[in-house]
Amino acid sequence: MPTITSQSRVRLSLSRWGARLSAVCAAAFSLLAFPAASHAFSKITPERLAPYFEPETVAAFDAYIWPGYVMAVAQDVVEVVYWVVLLCFALNTKLMEHCTALAGRIGARVKSPALTKTGAVLSKMWGDDGWAAAVLFVIAYLLIERILFFPGTFYFSWVREHDFGYSVQPLWSYLWDWTKGLFVSLLSKSALVFGLFGLARRRRNWWLWLGIPCSVLMLGAGILDPYRTQIYRDYERLPDGEVRQAITETLRKAEVEYEDVMLIKMRKVSTRVNAFIAGEGPSRRIVLYDNMLEVFSPDEIANAVAHELGHLKDRSWIRKIVGSLLLTPLLWLFAVLLRRLGRSGRFGFTDDRDVRCLPAIFALLFVLDTVQAPAANIISQTYEHRADDYALNLLHKPEAFRSLMVRLALVNASDLHPPLWMQFQWKSHPPVVERAAHAEDFARRHGIEMPPPTPQAFFLPPEFQKKLDEKRKKAALR
Repeated sequence: MPTITSQSRVRLSLSRWGARLSAVCAAAFSLLAFPAASHAFSKITPERLAPYFEPETVAAFDAYIWPGYVMAVAQDVVEVVYWVVLLCFALNTKLMEHCTALAGRIGARVKSPALTKTGAVLSKMWGDDGWAAAVLFVIAYLLIERILFFPGTFYFSWVREHDFGYSVQPLWSYLWDWTKGLFVSLLSKSALVFGLFGLARRRRNWWLWLGIPCSVLMLGAGILDPYRTQIYRDYERLPDGEVRQAITETLRKAEVEYEDVMLIKMRKVSTRVNAFIAGEGPSRRIVLYDNMLEVFSPDEIANAVAHELGHLKDRSWIRKIVGSLLLTPLLWLFAVLLRRLGRSGRFGFTDDRDVRCLPAIFALLFVLDTVQAPAANIISQTYEHRADDYALNLLHKPEAFRSLMVRLALVNASDLHPPLWMQFQWKSHPPVVERAAHAEDFARRHGIEMPPPTPQAFFLPPEFQKKLDEKRKKAALR
């Protein structure tokens, strides 16, 4: 009887999983390629959309959104294939061999005493001279991944955004942001890998040594939020006026401690809008995109802030502590899985202390994210509803809240009627029609008069709409 080698088993297993993956991808693409068929599975019918959005708007949004969904699935497939190829054909081992050779050549050319001393310190922390190859492995891995995704990312986040009028960012600015993002990713993940694997090489229970302090750090990480966003955009103080008065009155009612109300400069980058709260306690900032002032009334903006305050009130310390403490058992589970995969000898690494297992870590994170996404999205949508309730109860202005929700969808090109499977797997927010109807129900229960909704009542300001239309006309002529 012929002997089945380890490599043959890997190829057989790979072919089986490839067939399963192909079937899943074919099903996903068939649904995504035919939006009309997918929308048959949506609980948001055309009749429910009609009071808020014109049919032309719904059709235009579908034409914009659905190719992006197809691209998102395609990118996931490419990423999975990238991991499978690296691990099942031991290309991670070959990549490490090249990185080790490159590290040796670089080390031979270093003549600076300061760099030599720094290298010696890092070697002592790592345990030997292999730290440089490990860092180069991380950089190479991430660079290959970014290059694989760049064409699709560039088309959908810059070219297509310009074609539909949602981006006004110059090409040089987009590429500069992409470069900054790449640099931050390379720097942070290289440092993380150095610390993670350096610790794992010294301690078998590295997951405990790393998990507990990282859990503590996660609790205080929110203090840095106002400063992280400044890597990409500048802030300015919201000027005095009706909008600032409406926001400060909302904050007074909510009894929330804050540093200031700020605008983040987005007008020259995007037509999309957003509001968020960054920081904790005295460092907390209420942040608005500056282009919100072109679209929304003071009452609508106050409702946006009140909604974010609802999330703030919902962030109990117990939930934060429990969430941060889950990190330690998760790291333990990853350590166990990586050791078992390493012992099989099929995937180009030996155990959880081998930096070549990095693709397996990302693959496990992907699986975890995919599996937990439905539950996480259901929870997230529940908290969004609770934040909506908080805003409505705090301000008692349901008409402004409804107008805010519908106009946000118009400005940000939201998916107005996602299929149920997509709502559970991908959507962290409830459909906009449900949120508008919730405001109407609140008004009925509290005896507040509201005019019936019509699409014309939610039209964007003429000047703002004119900018969008001009941008789309220019794109159509190209």
